Amino acid sequence: MPECLLVGDAEDARGWQWAMENLGDDWRCRCAVPGDAAYGLLMAQRFDLCLMLTDVAEMLGPRLLARPPLSPPWLLARTPARWADGGLDTADAILQRYMDWEAAGRLPRLALQRHSQFSCLARGLMKTLAVPEGLRAWDFLPDLAALCAVHPPLMADLRRRLYPLAARRHGLTPAVVERRLRLAIESTWSSASLMSLERFFGHSVDPERGKPTNREFLCRVQERLLLAAARLR
Repeated sequence: MPECLLVGDAEDARGWQWAMENLGDDWRCRCAVPGDAAYGLLMAQRFDLCLMLTDVAEMLGPRLLARPPLSPPWLLARTPARWADGGLDTADAILQRYMDWEAAGRLPRLALQRHSQFSCLARGLMKTLAVPEGLRAWDFLPDLAALCAVHPPLMADLRRRLYPLAARRHGLTPAVVERRLRLAIESTWSSASLMSLERFFGHSVDPERGKPTNREFLCRVQERLLLAAARLR
């Protein structure tokens, strides 16, 4: 269910909220006044989309660039700005643009800004987990883990969103990404010590239950990366 944060004048934001929610029952919108309240919501909660309605982009832009959210949303503005994807005037146009971005495999602007940091963290985490570096999954595994952390909505559908995006970025097919990830998990669970795995995955590592699914593995990696990034802020 896409969640949208509308930032701007209260009356204007309510009008846009009705327009967005009229597009379908799947949309949920929340309004915030410009300034500290909006910035605080972006830092504390996860949104799929953030629409700046007035001149908020000029006010929040420097703050978001200097200290972007850990889980950045798409940023849209009615008036174009250097750091925003802008120029949209109607709710249905916003929805179409959002869908086009998803289909093209694009990431939110602020997600790209944090991706390199999460890639480094993910590479270190994979080494600590003793993921065998001879596996072909190493070509994309740190990037895949970073994508989960910088844009959590990708986790909503691995086969239709995360795997295709990773495949496009590394010249593979979604099926190959899924299969190589599965092999990496199986190889790691076969070669790493249980103590090492429990250190990062806690009680979710159960020798009797077997290896985690791809989703379970990625969710735990995402959680560890977000915690690590929060400690560095």
